[in-house]
Amino acid sequence: MSTTPSALASSSGEVQELPALVFLGPPGTYSHQAAFDTFGDSVHYVAKQTITDVIESLSSEVPFGIIPQENSTNGSVIETYNLLRCEVVGRDSFVRGETSMPIEHSLVVRKNVKIEDIEHVFSHEQALGQCKAFLKGFLPRASLVPTDSTASAARALLNPPSESFDPFKSAAICSTVVTSLFPDLEVLRTGIQDGESNITRFYVVSYGMDVGIPWQTPPTYQKRALIRLLPDRDSVAWDSSRAIKALNIPISRIDRRPSLYSAPFHDVYFLEVYADGGKESDVTWFDCVNQAVERLRQAGLESTVLGIW
Repeated sequence: MSTTPSALASSSGEVQELPALVFLGPPGTYSHQAAFDTFGDSVHYVAKQTITDVIESLSSEVPFGIIPQENSTNGSVIETYNLLRCEVVGRDSFVRGETSMPIEHSLVVRKNVKIEDIEHVFSHEQALGQCKAFLKGFLPRASLVPTDSTASAARALLNPPSESFDPFKSAAICSTVVTSLFPDLEVLRTGIQDGESNITRFYVVSYGMDVGIPWQTPPTYQKRALIRLLPDRDSVAWDSSRAIKALNIPISRIDRRPSLYSAPFHDVYFLEVYADGGKESDVTWFDCVNQAVERLRQAGLESTVLGIW
């Protein structure tokens, strides 16, 4: 943790003459912590209930957001990639940067609850997936209840979603910071995530490509871009070799999701590309990416730049 829980909590409640940044709330989520570590006091924090709400909230009045993109244990965040399929991304909103944060999950309960009492475990689906080994070993009979966020899981212990959930027979997987926000909660176990290294990468998003990002410390990562590809609707399968040849830029990752518009089983692809540091060129990275997208279009591939950073 790079800041105190009290400072983190107050950062989301103070109304300041600062640009607004939306994050997956409520206060106390890992998204909130990642945003604060990245932007500090340079923005006014606004919590949203879902990742979808974060993207849909972006506007000239709310220019910035942060969304989880991938976890080193549980893989890509499906809700984020589902959103990247939408036309608004690459038209009005764009990926403008990234940040990563180590994630340490804890099992949090109402005070005096023991592990043998637990029948239900609340958390975001990503956190539940990142703690499979612990849940299988210590709570194999507990029902797993997905929530909008890890902090929402903690709140469910104080205000159960229905009468069928006894808060004194329930637990939440979340950050230890929630015990400072909610005094009736305590930590039962710490470090329950699978594996020694559990890191989540976040995308920094903005409304428009031209607005300056108010970094607390300017990032030094490699130049990257995110491109969305929609194969020909009439083709039986995606010709990856044709796309890679036309792109002619190093690719660091390829993700796919079912397309919103094509025929069944014709997926949309997301290519994250990066600048080759070993090559010298007079062409800017921005122009290099846009030239690559134009080559893709000439090859018959519908493509959109979703972000450059």
